[in-house]
Amino acid sequence: MKKKVLTAFFLLFMTGFVSGALGEEISSYTGEPSVYYTNGMNYLKSDQYSNAITEFRKALRENPEDKSSRIQLINAYILRAQYHNNKATDYNKAANDLRSAIFYMKYYENTPVDARYITDLNTMEENLDNILYAINADQTPKGRYMMGKSLRAQGEFAAAIVEFQKAQNDVNYRKGSLANMGEIYYIMNLNNQAVYYLEQAIALDANNSNLHLKLAGAYERLGKTEKAASEYNLAISGSENNEEILLALENIWKQKINVNPNDAEAHANLGAVYQKRNNFDAALAEYNKAEDLNPSNINTRLNIGTLYQAQKEYNTAIAAYDTIIAVNPNYMLPYFYKAQCYRAMGNKDAALENYKLALNLEPANQTVKNEMFDMYSTSMTPQQKLAFFYAELQKDPDNPNLTYQYAYELHKAGKITDSIAYYNQSIKLDPQNEDAYINLAQAYQQKGEFEKARNILTNAKGLFPENQLVKKQLSSIDAESGSLLYSKATELFNQKKYQEAITLYQKILPVTPEALIGIGASYQALNDNATAASYYEKSFAIDSKNADTAYYAALAYSNIENFTKAKNFARKALALDPKNNNAKELLTYVIEQENTVKMDKAISCFDKAQYQQALSLLNAVLAQDAKDANAYYYRGMVYDAQKKYQNAINDYKKALIYNPQMLIANYSIAIDYDYLGQYSNALMYHKKYLAATQKAGETNEYTRYSAKRIQELKKYETKPVAATKPAAKK
Repeated sequence: MKKKVLTAFFLLFMTGFVSGALGEEISSYTGEPSVYYTNGMNYLKSDQYSNAITEFRKALRENPEDKSSRIQLINAYILRAQYHNNKATDYNKAANDLRSAIFYMKYYENTPVDARYITDLNTMEENLDNILYAINADQTPKGRYMMGKSLRAQGEFAAAIVEFQKAQNDVNYRKGSLANMGEIYYIMNLNNQAVYYLEQAIALDANNSNLHLKLAGAYERLGKTEKAASEYNLAISGSENNEEILLALENIWKQKINVNPNDAEAHANLGAVYQKRNNFDAALAEYNKAEDLNPSNINTRLNIGTLYQAQKEYNTAIAAYDTIIAVNPNYMLPYFYKAQCYRAMGNKDAALENYKLALNLEPANQTVKNEMFDMYSTSMTPQQKLAFFYAELQKDPDNPNLTYQYAYELHKAGKITDSIAYYNQSIKLDPQNEDAYINLAQAYQQKGEFEKARNILTNAKGLFPENQLVKKQLSSIDAESGSLLYSKATELFNQKKYQEAITLYQKILPVTPEALIGIGASYQALNDNATAASYYEKSFAIDSKNADTAYYAALAYSNIENFTKAKNFARKALALDPKNNNAKELLTYVIEQENTVKMDKAISCFDKAQYQQALSLLNAVLAQDAKDANAYYYRGMVYDAQKKYQNAINDYKKALIYNPQMLIANYSIAIDYDYLGQYSNALMYHKKYLAATQKAGETNEYTRYSAKRIQELKKYETKPVAATKPAAKK
């Protein structure tokens, strides 16, 4: 990795180091500096950057408006980044410190960056880009988003914001980035910024109760209790009765009542909190107080109705709703709640009538439609359900929920092709509907159009990286499509349509060891053993416990005379399955073939008087097979040529041990004993050679010489005398 040195740039302010426009602004601390600021400056001057950062952050938590501490915090991060990059060569830490410096300069406040600081900021961002390039960081929107999440998990909140700021520019990661930034600002107690980003996130994800909860908390910190209460109510409506939320709401309404005991709305809202806790007596008491204070407030009467409804006193609840309708017949909610009561009582006709009255007042209300359909669906046939949604869709063709629901009903009814069309339409109307992608992919899967299904889910995985159902279905599709492709490919293989089989095997995703074996077998059948061997080897790399795959690779490599690899894979096969007779036989054959090749090379080297090379090759053969008589004989020949007669004699004798029919070895031993002047031994081996050849009926120049030499050496059997020099070895 090439080192990237941080470009030198002006620090914003530090006595004795740099000047600059910002430095002039804070050349003296306004008022009495905090003890944290003073500690931070002392640490900074003594190059204790981490301690300085800790102190300046404490100063900012104490006073978020403290510009002096913020600027010195930026300086501390920059100096530590330079240290990590230029001295410690820890580029990841350097990158994080630069991110944090950029955050406190650019993103700490919602206001635009002052033009006087642009040069320094640009330098910091350029340095960060250089480091990210040097460490090969993923700078795509997805990469930035995932890095932001990682930094947040590490507690590097300031650094994480910088990555989420980059990622939010991509539509696929905007919602997640805004939500993360809002939550981080909330954690950092920067509540105005938290509100800014949480509101944007909620605009994209209105039903996210966690975001509403965080926004409520930020509003409450800012003293905006009305807005906080509204967000708390939205948060609790999208989740179970969260005690944290209920406690926050209770405190808000109690504080309002303490300030103004005659606040009817506060009493009504406190009653609603008690009701959610199932404290019905306390709830009713608060509702009664609210109604006494403001008899004309129909919301209080509505709450009383829901209280009785929650207690399953449906007739009393209906009576309360009727009093509201008598005063305000155009208010949708009492009709809706009456419908729920009648439905719970089993009176479907009355329930349907009130659902319809509610829809007449709010025709687009999906909640009412869903409940009405849900009531219907228990007695509807599939065809009636389809007809119902189709009719609704004609009235509101651009409604994404209706489009999706109709697609879903078509899907359940087995009308797969039609459901695909409506799923696609629902995605166009609402690209954030995760279920639509999953069901559309399932529909394509049912039709056997696995490539389309996979493309849909791959797209969904990019849009919703944390959705486990997407990942699970993607795996399911890969498994099913792979199984079908494998069966078809194997059928083609059995029909000897090898090239077509290869094409299908290669379409199996993700790649499986079985598919790779199929490709290898197909190439082997086409006599392309080199390609076959490479696919067997790839399969074994995935499934290294399969002895058969190792054997297939060994066989293919042996067919192309790559005996080294063939031997290696045959041994792997035997290590996994010691009883694999095919691998045993192949290993024996491969070693023999490998030794034959080495023997041929050794003989060639011997003929060229390249004795050292010949010895190396013969030694390699004997290392593989210590009983190879030919190797011993030829190594003896090499020693002879080097006039190492005793070494030669030893090898000739070993050759005879492992191959007693190698008669010429006796002759060679006799000649070498002659050279050594050991005439008795020479005579003995000439006799052995001649006796064996005569028995075999052989007559040649060697036998004739041995016969002659026996006569010459016979007189040395009892008394050694000087001998004539033996004839040259042939």
